[in-house]
Amino acid sequence: MDYTVERWINGLAGQNEWLDAIMRRAAEWSNWVFIGLLALWFLVGWARGRSAERHAAVRALLASGLALGVNQLIAHVWERPRPFVAHPDVVHTLTSHARDASFPSDHAAAGFAIAMVLVLCHRRLGAVALAFAVLMSFARVFVGAHWPGDVLAGAGIGIAAALLISTLLRPAADAIGGLVDGIIRLLRLPLPADERLLGPISPFARPPRTRR
Repeated sequence: MDYTVERWINGLAGQNEWLDAIMRRAAEWSNWVFIGLLALWFLVGWARGRSAERHAAVRALLASGLALGVNQLIAHVWERPRPFVAHPDVVHTLTSHARDASFPSDHAAAGFAIAMVLVLCHRRLGAVALAFAVLMSFARVFVGAHWPGDVLAGAGIGIAAALLISTLLRPAADAIGGLVDGIIRLLRLPLPADERLLGPISPFARPPRTRR
């Protein structure tokens, strides 16, 4: 079943130059997109004095780290060859990749972990991030780097890590967020006053207007 789905998705590669270019960029640049999202989330929370947003960004970072750690443990137990390694004469490769273990997908695990934490804080923005994570996962199969089962397993691990960090491990995660705030103060960097009474808002929302 995994091979059949992989053949259908990867079989689309090489048929359309524009589609190949889009899928190649989605597969190669996705890590930087999610890293940029995390950085922007934290920086906006910092600039606006929103500890809830800063700590949420830290939780997303911790969730992605946890997901990647679980992936490494699994990969050491089962070193599944990548499609282009297992079937070099059949798979159409659009990107160069190391011949390391394929299962689970690190890209999917980290991407879905970050996106899921964002969903729990900001539903609409999180939905956009989840949609991009789905596109990225599809692209990883499209370019020949992963099996469909790899990205599905990675997505499941990422979502589970996000839920764990956001529930059972949230006190510890927020303590780490507080530690980050302490480091900012220790370095004597500017840290606006926390506007906790207003509650968490979207990091891209406009600040409330004040009456004159």
